[in-house]
Amino acid sequence: MPSFSRKGLPGPIIVGLGGLSVLLSLGFWQLERLDWKRGIITEAERRLAMPPVPLPVDLDPESDDYLPVFVAGRFAGDELYHLTSQKPKGPGFDIIAPFETDSGRRILVERGYVPQDKRDPATRTAPGGSQRIEGFLRWPDDVNRFTPDPDTAKRIWYARNVPSLSGAAGTEPVMIVQAPTGAGDYPRGRAVAVRIRNNHLQYALTWFGTAMIWLVMTVFWAYRQRT
Repeated sequence: MPSFSRKGLPGPIIVGLGGLSVLLSLGFWQLERLDWKRGIITEAERRLAMPPVPLPVDLDPESDDYLPVFVAGRFAGDELYHLTSQKPKGPGFDIIAPFETDSGRRILVERGYVPQDKRDPATRTAPGGSQRIEGFLRWPDDVNRFTPDPDTAKRIWYARNVPSLSGAAGTEPVMIVQAPTGAGDYPRGRAVAVRIRNNHLQYALTWFGTAMIWLVMTVFWAYRQRT
């Protein structure tokens, strides 16, 4: 029977156990992140079901995301357009407009979707006079490395980025996604649902799978050290 050389084994064992420990710790860390993200999603869903409250003075993009609010005031300023698509209507734009509250604050309101042929405000009924707006605070994270820069000349954004939109509109970095009003005219609001990415279980399984492969390779390496 083949015998193992004790002299050649410490190296593979030390490297193998060290790598295995690191990979397993990364997997367990992702499980902790999974519980953390589930807590965030649960809290956001709880806020989403609350009755609307007056727009708070101090806002936190993390703790106030999805909070139902209402404001009174009027639309004041040129619209911005977020290129989007909505089934079954197809390509179109989300209308995002500056809104001045009765207390003097300027914020953004995402009024809803319009098809491409309704982008021009002249094709729609103008939102004149004082209004009460109900909706949900949102700081969406739509930007990724493939997102083109906004076409500021045409006032078109390819992802909703509140700091960028508010900078162009001269408002606070605050956006309310207006709740559906039931009216048949455009723009048409849409229901808000909690959409927070939670891929930590997938990441954990990837690290644990890599750990198993590492363990098999370590055993194979140690076996090759036999003499």
